[in-house]
Amino acid sequence: MSQENVEVVRRLLDAQQRDDIPAALACLDPDLDWVPLRAAIEGAYTGHEGFEKFWEDTRVTFETFEPHFELRAVGEQVLAWGTIGVRGRGSGAEVDVPVGGIFDLRDGRIVRWQDFGSKETALEAVGLTD
Repeated sequence: MSQENVEVVRRLLDAQQRDDIPAALACLDPDLDWVPLRAAIEGAYTGHEGFEKFWEDTRVTFETFEPHFELRAVGEQVLAWGTIGVRGRGSGAEVDVPVGGIFDLRDGRIVRWQDFGSKETALEAVGLTD
């Protein structure tokens, strides 16, 4: 099951790259909790509507938003780490934002994503050191 979960996450990332929201939503549970780092300011995004709002906010803020993740199955969870390459829509500034988070899956769909900001912190969250 764990490799199947990795494939679900890959399908989601591919759909995001193609800006294919229906394909992304097919990977997400309707009761999804989406908790990017910006949730500390804006709050978590909940459900399909929340994910669509997250994606619209992302499109408005960034000219480019390109996740570059490595994935590792950890039981029923998928650990993801790497960077998100972004270019600000207004400023044109480019930066690679470090990411380290956990996808929780149930019945072949993502029920939660939480970004902890680094691989090390995400590993700690699942009780691993590497």
